[in-house]
Amino acid sequence: MPQTMHRAVEEPDTGCEGARWFVRRGYTAPRMQPKAKRSELDELAKFYSLDVGRMETVLDLADARPSRAEGTRFLANSLRIAGLLSLAAGIVFFVAANWSRITVFGRFALIEGVLVACAVLAWIKPRPAFIGRGAVFLAFIATGALLALFGQTYQTGADIYELFLSWALLSLPWVIAAQWGVASAAWVVVFNTALLLFCGLHPTGGLLWVLLGGMHIQPSYIVLGAASLNLGLWFLLEYAQPDAVPHWVRRLILSFAFGFATWGGVLAVMGGNLLFDTKDVDPTSLIVLAAAMAVVIAYALHRRDDIYPLAVVMGTFIIVTIVWLTRELKFRDEGMFLFMALYLVGTSTVAGKILTALSREWRTPETK
Repeated sequence: MPQTMHRAVEEPDTGCEGARWFVRRGYTAPRMQPKAKRSELDELAKFYSLDVGRMETVLDLADARPSRAEGTRFLANSLRIAGLLSLAAGIVFFVAANWSRITVFGRFALIEGVLVACAVLAWIKPRPAFIGRGAVFLAFIATGALLALFGQTYQTGADIYELFLSWALLSLPWVIAAQWGVASAAWVVVFNTALLLFCGLHPTGGLLWVLLGGMHIQPSYIVLGAASLNLGLWFLLEYAQPDAVPHWVRRLILSFAFGFATWGGVLAVMGGNLLFDTKDVDPTSLIVLAAAMAVVIAYALHRRDDIYPLAVVMGTFIIVTIVWLTRELKFRDEGMFLFMALYLVGTSTVAGKILTALSREWRTPETK
């Protein structure tokens, strides 16, 4: 953080007077000095406990407000990404729409030609150029289209989750080469789609189920296993924090993790069946779920920089306990819905107050 900005905010004046003092003292930043990042300004505001007036002055002095040129650049980037996604979808739908008019050789030649063209373009215009990253992302999409084309043409009999799992594994080098948050997020969605289809409500078929079918594994264990994969990936990326997997992508992974965890918790509460029956609650799955929630809570409280992990944990807790109370109290009339509504409102309110208090506390600098 430039020293000039620190000296500006230390003065008692705020608003326009503070800005005039800053200019009058001659503490102007050099022309070639890099522009302060928003994260640096946030740290500055936390360190000095700046009020609204002082923070307005800091934003003006740092020229941190988005200009018209920056807004235009953001719109252009958004339109480029939208165009890239449209082009990727167009490749897939073109083959599907002209399935009967294109020979088998022509279908494969078209997709493989796109793959080769993307590889050449990425080699000529490597990242961080948008053309290179866009080409690698198109290669990622084309890989999935090629696998789907192979399965549809030769009727391999593979289960649909095997398609997405093969897509995720074979396209991982493309994602690593792209070093782009959009490509990383797309890979996370494809991978979790494979896990979702693999788990299923009543999963059968596929190569992996040939291995697991005779082990009589409860569905809640399988679902919690998918949650554990996402949770382990989240912890690994939180530790490494690579530029290719930004914060919002790591949040996406954590959301998938606790989506599966909630699903597994509900199955454990209902005895592995979607209907309330006489089966007992599965304590092992609930212990695993509680341990995962405790680890995430401990990590978030240790880092003290993001309340989102606590939010997803609280959401999972609320949903699982609602199902458990509904089962144990055996409500079968309007009282069940009234109780569920009151419980949901009450627990959500408490969770919201806790998260708000923690957010304010973590944004306030600690006094020594």
